Amino acid sequence: MEAIFKKEFRSYFYSPIGYVFIAIFFFVASLFFSINNLFGGSGDINMVFDNMILIFLFLTPVITMRLIAEEKNAKTDQLLFTAPIKVSSIVLGKFFAAISIFAIAMALTVVYPLLLASFTEPDWGKMISNYVGFMFMGAAFVSIGLYISSLTENQIIAAVTTFGVLFLLYLIDLFGSAVNTVSLFGLDIKLSQVISAISLVAKFKSFSMGVIDIGAIVFYIGIVVIFVYLTVFHIEKKRWSK
Repeated sequence: MEAIFKKEFRSYFYSPIGYVFIAIFFFVASLFFSINNLFGGSGDINMVFDNMILIFLFLTPVITMRLIAEEKNAKTDQLLFTAPIKVSSIVLGKFFAAISIFAIAMALTVVYPLLLASFTEPDWGKMISNYVGFMFMGAAFVSIGLYISSLTENQIIAAVTTFGVLFLLYLIDLFGSAVNTVSLFGLDIKLSQVISAISLVAKFKSFSMGVIDIGAIVFYIGIVVIFVYLTVFHIEKKRWSK
């Protein structure tokens, strides 16, 4: 797994992908931070993190579209997946490489609370919980993109599909907030509660309030495990069917 991780991590910087992802993420996040906190004089960074979710929805496909699809398109997948290494190790190596790029982009934003400390007293507990929650949510997003990348050899299709799925998940959360109760077969169902229980975005809300929610962390880890497993299963199935 370590060899795959190093290979994938370096590949992000052998091409413009890693630089583009980090640069766009940091630039747009800094724009929101400047408008809301520096020019607005606010010491609350929650608005920045809320907008960073949208940024990541658009940028996740950039770092996940090539993970498996590129191997298929270049016809190197057969060589890679017949090597004396477990498919799970290959998939995990690629997953952690993508997460590392995301972590680098997030690490750059640590400058925000340091700047806030120059004119106000930031809520450091809330800062830390936001970062913890965002990393776990980001891992869940990446795992979904990884699985979608394994379904096609076309990177553009993988990118568009990943964005579509993540954006749909985001819209579902908004829909649940707008429609509180629905009637089904004579029963009143609290739709907002149902969606909040399964929504990746809704699970982040507790972190934005300064609470490190263990249940949400377990939920995000569960999403990662499911989609990494599905990726491994799909690759194994395709390999043995040939």
